Amino acid sequence: MPNHGGMTWFHELERLGGAATTRQLRTAGATSRALTAAVADGRIARARKGRYVASGVSGPVLAAAASGGRLSCVSAARSYGLWGGTDSRTHLILPPKAGRAGAPRNDVVRHWRTTTDHPESWRVSLPECLRSVVRCADEEAAVAVLDTALSSGQVSLLGVQRIFASEPARSRRVAALAMPGSESGVESLLRQRLTARGHRVEQQLSVPGVGRVDARVDGVLFIEVDGYAFHRDADAFERDRLRDTGFALLGARRLRFAARQVIDDAPAVVATIEGVLDVLREEEERVAKTA
Repeated sequence: MPNHGGMTWFHELERLGGAATTRQLRTAGATSRALTAAVADGRIARARKGRYVASGVSGPVLAAAASGGRLSCVSAARSYGLWGGTDSRTHLILPPKAGRAGAPRNDVVRHWRTTTDHPESWRVSLPECLRSVVRCADEEAAVAVLDTALSSGQVSLLGVQRIFASEPARSRRVAALAMPGSESGVESLLRQRLTARGHRVEQQLSVPGVGRVDARVDGVLFIEVDGYAFHRDADAFERDRLRDTGFALLGARRLRFAARQVIDDAPAVVATIEGVLDVLREEEERVAKTA
């Protein structure tokens, strides 16, 4: 393959996430003959006029390339490793003048909007991703995306302020609710529900004899949330017992929830937490009366 500045055009395709425009590949040294040959031998595929993808590219990336648009909203968020919520539809942003041909699909959401320039032709930039999430998703999901962006270090609180500085008042208000500390969207959802009810939530605490704990509510009740990928094996079982012992030695109360519990029935999870908090307050009052 032709070499351009020490890098083949195919390497440039991979660097751009597996999808690129014809112009990008030609700039990187590809010729029409090279592109035709690469398509013929299966190294790349022509997604649509002016768009190519590497072999093996599928799902949302291929959908974006084939549409001539870019992934946006929660679909773009997932591509950046952020929380994507429970909306499994592919969100695409297309130029305002793009055609609206084709029957609507239940698994695709199309947005017609001008986007900022970005080298990757298949998704919007991270700042535009965050702005689109706040415009498109519900408030809880949007804050969860922002929380995970902060916790992953991909953006700072100051960065969030700058990204939303020129956005409408509603978007700025939602962005102001974001906080670092939630290592998963599920942790963020639970934090939001608890703080909305007036509880104080501390996140990612280092507890002596236990290790790092997801959260502590009102200074007295530790909370742990198991993620989607949580699997119980012999080592995990032993670690759990050691953590249980650590909590017991501290005289601390701990509740553990599965991610699915928080997503499917957050009110029940919050009610359980508040029920235990009530018990702890009653115990504290009894001790105070007998002191």
